[in-house]
Amino acid sequence: MFKKYSDLAKNRNYIKSLSAALINRFGDSIDAIASSWIVYELTGEAAWSAIIFAINRIPTIFITPLVGPWVENHKKKHIMAVTDLIRAVCVGIIATGLLLGFLNAPLIAVLNLVISTAEAFRTPAGTAILPQIIPEELYSQAISLNQSLSSVTELVGTASAGIIIAVIGSSGAIYIDMVTFVLSAILILSMSVKENAGNHSASLSPSSYMQQLKEGFDYCRSKDILVSFSLVILFLNGILVPLNSLQAPLVAEVFKGNPYYLSAFGITITVSMLVGSVIYPSINKRINVKIALVTIALGIAFFYIGVVAASPLYGNRFFALTILIALTSVLGLSVSIGNMTISVEMLKVIDKSYLARASAIGSALGCAIMPVSAFIVSIAVRFVSVKTIFIVSGIISIAFCSYLFWRYYESLQQQNSDYIGEHLAS
Repeated sequence: MFKKYSDLAKNRNYIKSLSAALINRFGDSIDAIASSWIVYELTGEAAWSAIIFAINRIPTIFITPLVGPWVENHKKKHIMAVTDLIRAVCVGIIATGLLLGFLNAPLIAVLNLVISTAEAFRTPAGTAILPQIIPEELYSQAISLNQSLSSVTELVGTASAGIIIAVIGSSGAIYIDMVTFVLSAILILSMSVKENAGNHSASLSPSSYMQQLKEGFDYCRSKDILVSFSLVILFLNGILVPLNSLQAPLVAEVFKGNPYYLSAFGITITVSMLVGSVIYPSINKRINVKIALVTIALGIAFFYIGVVAASPLYGNRFFALTILIALTSVLGLSVSIGNMTISVEMLKVIDKSYLARASAIGSALGCAIMPVSAFIVSIAVRFVSVKTIFIVSGIISIAFCSYLFWRYYESLQQQNSDYIGEHLAS
């Protein structure tokens, strides 16, 4: 394993790609805090924050699945660099507008829509270029290293955001984000990559584009493993919405705690996901993919049901915090390993000529389930308690775990049947 990490360190294209991603993550972690304050300070209304949050999701849901054919017919590193520069310009306008006093909420909404649209092109391009940077035998180590260092970078960026904003102001913090996009574009352009697609310069006709788009959807539907991964993506993104949207009520109503509990939750999630990303390459070698996904679903169920089942102990703050940290650690490990399992296996099983289209469709599906789940939770919380919602979420996780195990058992039986049939025939 150490030799594989050493091979990655010698891969100049991978190092440049990783450096660009980390620089972006650092800038975004600062920008996320600065932007939330800016929107509220300008409007004084929480509704605008919700509107901009929704706008950021629209391109992912509606544009991302449509751009795959176009991305596959153009140089991915050029797409990544140009979209980084577009994002730099938009972020620069926000920082300048705040500095000069012409920034307002509608302008922020429009610029965020442009940024999210650019990201809808960059995400599938970034996925499609990865197999052209590193060999398949290094996928696990590369994605593990990306996730680990990204988590550390995000922690550093989040921790330093308050100091940066205090010293140079919100506009200065956003200018830093702009600089990170420019640096990322320079690093991406400096990569030396021989891209596989043979018609970079060709412009797709409408009929050719529609044909390739249809082929992408047909390809995803035709591969059982991709259908299974799509179900897991939908499950993971949907089942975590109750937790993400009800963290404050969970602390107040279930744990009878204070905001320090939220901090403990956030730190534990980040650290446990970091640990999951570090140990993933070792786990990946020792466990079947479907069994890994079953275990992940059980981990999420364990968190949801465990939080409610242990509630009689929450009268003691030491026990309450200890249980919260323990359950959250299981959750963070489960989600981290689940995300990386899907990422690595998709790179392995998807034909490289379909990678941009398949990843775009997967991203759109994963994002689309979140507002649906949030809408359901917002209605349910009016009629039932947070405890009830968590118990139901845990039951759904167990049901999904059972479904995954059944699919695994069924495929195992089929493999055994095929094996016996081959030997009888011989």
